[in-house]
Amino acid sequence: MKNLISIILITIFSITVSLPLVKPGFHQIHDDQQITRLYLFDQSLKSGQFPVRWVDGLGFGFGYPLFVFYPPLVYMIGEIYHLIGFGFIDSTKLAFFTSIVASGVAMFIFAKEIWGRYAALTGAIFYILVPYRALDIYVRGALAESFSFVWLPLILWSFYKLQNTGKSVYVYTSAIFLALLMITHNLIFLPFILLLPFYLLFLLWKSENKKRFFVNCQLSIVICFSLSAFFWLPALLEKKFTIVDQLLLVNLASYKIHFVYPQQLWNWAWGFGGSAAGLADGISFKIGKLHILASIAALLLAIIHLIKTKFSNGQLPALQKSQHETYSNRIEKSSAKIWRVNCQLSTVFFALFLISAFLTTFYSQFIWELIPPLGYLQFPWRLLTFTALFSSILAGAFVYLLKVPILRLVVTIILVILVFAPNLKLFKPQFYRENLTDQIATSKEVINWDISSSSFEYLPKGVELTKSNLGTNIINIKKEDIPNKKVIVINPQAEINNLIIKPHEVSFSINSPTNSQIRANIFNFPGWQAQIDDQIVEVDDNNKLKLIDLNIPAGKHRVTIEFRNTPVRQMGNLISLFSFALILILIAKQWRTKTF
Repeated sequence: MKNLISIILITIFSITVSLPLVKPGFHQIHDDQQITRLYLFDQSLKSGQFPVRWVDGLGFGFGYPLFVFYPPLVYMIGEIYHLIGFGFIDSTKLAFFTSIVASGVAMFIFAKEIWGRYAALTGAIFYILVPYRALDIYVRGALAESFSFVWLPLILWSFYKLQNTGKSVYVYTSAIFLALLMITHNLIFLPFILLLPFYLLFLLWKSENKKRFFVNCQLSIVICFSLSAFFWLPALLEKKFTIVDQLLLVNLASYKIHFVYPQQLWNWAWGFGGSAAGLADGISFKIGKLHILASIAALLLAIIHLIKTKFSNGQLPALQKSQHETYSNRIEKSSAKIWRVNCQLSTVFFALFLISAFLTTFYSQFIWELIPPLGYLQFPWRLLTFTALFSSILAGAFVYLLKVPILRLVVTIILVILVFAPNLKLFKPQFYRENLTDQIATSKEVINWDISSSSFEYLPKGVELTKSNLGTNIINIKKEDIPNKKVIVINPQAEINNLIIKPHEVSFSINSPTNSQIRANIFNFPGWQAQIDDQIVEVDDNNKLKLIDLNIPAGKHRVTIEFRNTPVRQMGNLISLFSFALILILIAKQWRTKTF
């Protein structure tokens, strides 16, 4: 019952910060692609494509391998809402709201396991109200990053349970939550997998069966990568076929100009602009004063208690002879050990908090240069996700370390009020587009040009680039170049019939008295395959936009152009499918034999 009350309170706070989402339309955000992506995901899924990889409309109307490289999970969640009956705008809002309430519950589950109920409630509300969360939802509109908040505490919880119980079920849960993070936001997964070993090393140090825990952790990581192989394997190995390196690692997109200055982490004016070099940022990257102060307070209390515990251990009286007194002494020793471990764990979380904050600053550039893949994050301040995570955990730790139950309750109430009052005002957009409808947001013009112009880093390598006014690389294309037809016939005498267009497939009949050439207005990317009368034919893409050209002999023919799985994608699919099936079998077997 007490846990239910806590969950209800978390839900109430989640609803409170989500109230701007109730308005009609949608608020102005930086990443104004969420509704479009959900719509295109829905269209591709309903056309029979699973897992969804290619979407039509993006890429200036020529199609785009969006979900070969962009994690699909948040759009799967949005799709569930849409299938229930909600529109695309409302489904996107519900996905945002789900990320808020689910992350609060996730933090409560983890923090309660270690710190107790009051501390867990404090940590959960701090996690919901952290400034960077408001930035993700109401300024940037980063749906995937907002949803990554859900999995982080659950991953920490699963490994904690794995160390404490050794049960195989937590091998699976930790692997599943890691895999969910991967297919939610791979650019959050990457730095997290670099921070996670510090936490696991502490758990290993405190584990009674170190070898078993170490093996279980390795097994969990392997299962995670197996389950998510359908996504990360093609994303990693097929990146070389795109222009991503020409866009995300240079010019204004380079991480080198997006470091944060330390004073910005403490306090900075709230804004709705963009990230820029130096101190010219138009948005705030503040961690939150109360989050920082609570984290420092937790560290100080942990150190004080560790010192006192060490001193007390040196003064312990000799064990009494009676059986009852010996048992009581053992209980006291066990409680003291748990207390000491939790104090030490608080210092570990503070160290991770400091590391995360440090990695956002320009002082950490040498680390970014040592680990080149970090460059794909573009913005070092993305790691504020982890300062939000660890500072919220530490806020809970501060309450826990007060020891006295009534004091914990009082401080919980005070901290919740102090974090709610100033931070609530951050959870609102600058502008609201009340007239925005699904019809407008998913219109061909908006998708083909407005949304396509804002993100095109996964277009095929070889498309013609030019320089923008800011000196950045952009596609050499004008609005009038957007195709009106999916298939163009070069030979005017050729006749096309029975044209069927799907996001991942185009088929038609052609009748021509002479040899003819057709152009499919589709970017040629690995996986596109053309067939004439069921015979695979070679595709020509020797043009400035790498579009699919076909030479067709005279006569009547049936032509199919289809986006298929490459060997890499097929391998990833099979690995994920096999791993998923194997885990289900193992869980079912252990469930029957009750060996969890």
